[in-house]
Amino acid sequence: MFNCHAHPGLYTKNALVCTARVDEISKLTQFPYRSLGSLPGFNTDFSIIENWAEKEPFIGEVGVDKRFDNKELQFSVLSDILSIAEEHNNIVTFHQVGWTDEFLNTVFSFHLRGFIIHGFTGSYEIYNEISKHGGLVSLSPRAEKTKLFSTLKERGITYPFLTETDTDTGIEEREILKSWNNKLSIIFNRDIEKEVEDTFFSYI
Repeated sequence: MFNCHAHPGLYTKNALVCTARVDEISKLTQFPYRSLGSLPGFNTDFSIIENWAEKEPFIGEVGVDKRFDNKELQFSVLSDILSIAEEHNNIVTFHQVGWTDEFLNTVFSFHLRGFIIHGFTGSYEIYNEISKHGGLVSLSPRAEKTKLFSTLKERGITYPFLTETDTDTGIEEREILKSWNNKLSIIFNRDIEKEVEDTFFSYI
């Protein structure tokens, strides 16, 4: 069972552990699958991000969030980080709230090794568009209440997706993920836990 988006907590080798806090770099080093990024509301030091990108396969989470000010600055920071990812062949994990068209146009304008949009709650059409551009979406239990989830149940799964908790790693995180994967397996009549693991490890 692999969690495709979690935050630093107890040690695990079964999660992609992400943070946008540079003061958590020391926490990240214990995890085999780790990702450092920058988000609105956090200080961005491009030298730290670039140094990370030179040595590690993942950058993230990075992205935009309409709940914060300075939209122009957010997109400028996003583009600068994507340039780093393009140069160093990183897989990028995204956080995105709002400004969907501009965000996707920005992402699609770079030649990325791969990208994951975590906590995805967008439409079925956007899900397909992301997949066609070589990206993956990751669904947390919050996705169950979205229109996307209803559409997936009605139409079936066209493209693979990942699952996540978006919580700190630990006992509760494992219980949440197991319950979420089991629920999806029943709904879609497939072994989602295995499918997610196969998708993630073949992707990276």
